[in-house]
Amino acid sequence: MLLKNTLGVKIPTDLRDFEQILKGIYERHPERSLDTPHQTEESHDLLIYAASKLENSNEAAARLLASKLQEKSFFQQDLDVEVYQHFRYLPATIHSHTFFEIICVMQGSCTNYLNGHQLTMETGEICILAPETPHTLSVFTDDCIVFNIEIRTSTFETAFLDTLSDNDILADFFTRTLYHSASHPYLYFKTGEDQAVRNYLAYVYEEYHLKQQYKKRMMNSIITAFFITLLRNHGSDVILPNDGTGPSDPNTLFVLKYIQEHFSTVTLKELADFFNYSERQIQRIIKTSTGKSFSENIQHLKMKKAARLLENPDLSIASIAEELGYSDLGNFRNIFKKYYGMTLSEYRSKTHMQ
Repeated sequence: MLLKNTLGVKIPTDLRDFEQILKGIYERHPERSLDTPHQTEESHDLLIYAASKLENSNEAAARLLASKLQEKSFFQQDLDVEVYQHFRYLPATIHSHTFFEIICVMQGSCTNYLNGHQLTMETGEICILAPETPHTLSVFTDDCIVFNIEIRTSTFETAFLDTLSDNDILADFFTRTLYHSASHPYLYFKTGEDQAVRNYLAYVYEEYHLKQQYKKRMMNSIITAFFITLLRNHGSDVILPNDGTGPSDPNTLFVLKYIQEHFSTVTLKELADFFNYSERQIQRIIKTSTGKSFSENIQHLKMKKAARLLENPDLSIASIAEELGYSDLGNFRNIFKKYYGMTLSEYRSKTHMQ
């Protein structure tokens, strides 16, 4: 059977030969609980046996037994992205890696274990997992199809975080979630039957398995388009991991987007009133999600936009100050100098010299 998509990319759903071997091992050893998280040593003998059935048995064993995958040895030298269909019935050994992983459930359901947290994933759900995160994936049904997309850290930052360059506060938030959350460093999207998202996944899967010119550039471009589509269609309803410091708030992303869109004029009271929170509550949400206070975020956004506006030599300092909501030009000058360590004129001159 084939997994359907509107691009006509053929993705087989029948168990592959190696999956048949893994399934046989699983069924013969129910006492080993291979579908639950465990250390590699606990299923070492079974993994060695399974690897022996493959053509490149030594290389396969090395990968199956690795508890930490290194970017420099994992990726093909000329590629930034690796795409695999996750092996069904593969023992759920806990491991980590030094690169980003995107887990995409194309069909069926599976269980993703991250830092001891259990995440049940259904069709259309996507998890972006940060480097150095202990995790394992339990896929133990015939009908579940999961893509693992592995991305070099530098490529992920270009493709995903640079996509948010026009939305500074969300870029900061996603960066903080992925790099600075000790307990749940991941982002979780429910895309359902979004065909555009599924098509990009099918497209990158097909490109990976073809031998064509410009393969690396094409795959990187597809991944960038995938992230743009994911953020465009589902950026506001990403499911945020609860880091254990308190209850997660369903309005967090809407609050951050509102700040991004109105930072030149919005006040804390206006923001609190708009979302029907007290000022103390809204401050807590902002501080928890960004690491900065409301006023620090506002200043950061204003200074970033000031720097962009200064690149236009036709805009006067006074007009830039007015656009950013500063009625006192002297105050604007002082804040900018304190933030960047140079005056507005010095910054503008430096930009034009580059």
